[in-house]
Amino acid sequence: MNRNYEFALTAVLNDTGISRADAHLVNIEKQDGLYYVSFRTDWQKYEAYVDADTFQVLGLNFMPAGELCLDEIDYMVASVVA
Repeated sequence: MNRNYEFALTAVLNDTGISRADAHLVNIEKQDGLYYVSFRTDWQKYEAYVDADTFQVLGLNFMPAGELCLDEIDYMVASVVA
């Protein structure tokens, strides 16, 4: 993993108090001066935006992560309605 991507992930993990070993399905993308970091633990799904220059966490969202995450449920509902 790119060193700066690792710094962005570490910033989010430090803010949330989650260890690297507990973070699964890690995804990091960079666009427009921000890193978008997402990952799951056994209980939650996390999404965060990190400043690419300062590695400050600018936004953090989390939601329960079960067998079906909320975004997957929303997709299923939208598919049924359409």
